[in-house]
Amino acid sequence: MNKIVANADEAIRDVQDGASIMFGGFGLCGIPENLIRALVRKGVKNLTTISNNVGVDGFGMGLLLANGQISRHVGTYVGENKLLEEMVLQGRVQLDLVPQGTFSERIRAGGAGIPAFFTPTGVGTLVGEGKEVREFDGRVCLMELGLKADFAFIRAWKGDPWGNLVYRKTARNFSPMMATAARVTVAEVEHMVGVGELDPDMVHTPSVYVKRIFQGELFEKRIEKRTVRKA
Repeated sequence: MNKIVANADEAIRDVQDGASIMFGGFGLCGIPENLIRALVRKGVKNLTTISNNVGVDGFGMGLLLANGQISRHVGTYVGENKLLEEMVLQGRVQLDLVPQGTFSERIRAGGAGIPAFFTPTGVGTLVGEGKEVREFDGRVCLMELGLKADFAFIRAWKGDPWGNLVYRKTARNFSPMMATAARVTVAEVEHMVGVGELDPDMVHTPSVYVKRIFQGELFEKRIEKRTVRKA
């Protein structure tokens, strides 16, 4: 039941070249910073990454891009990373753009064992090219496949040795769904608490979905875009 590992490097010990990895986070909010840095140190290549975005230049998943470790990315937003734009245009990274709601539902479906579902989002656009189309109640819909991965790397505010997790506000984002949709879910936490200290009614991700957990060492918590009022 004790799923604690010593650090991020130990947590990713079995990640190999060609692995598919889901990364929690929205922009720079709630990203697994320690696990990303450990992946950079390990140097595994040809990764398929699944996340809302790909960090920014020089931070977050942008570090993996700069290190040439990502060969394919599945996500919803790429506007904050010039390096990604260059690599996609040069054919160095395959990019699968998915509407954000569809992206979220594909992960939820993967975790729930649902192989596919239909949605009207994307009909008549590039998103719908090559996909099966059906009509429901007079509305044309696309078939979308559930998303799963070898690993899910997520970050939580609090966790216990069994792997129960609590997220803080919007840092929750995609992480609860991703935790259910991977073969191995690894969680880094800001605060490790004892078993029984978390209110069961407040647990967002139950321990059954988490295989490894560790106390993060460094959280920079950068602000992606700082805006202030005029004096």
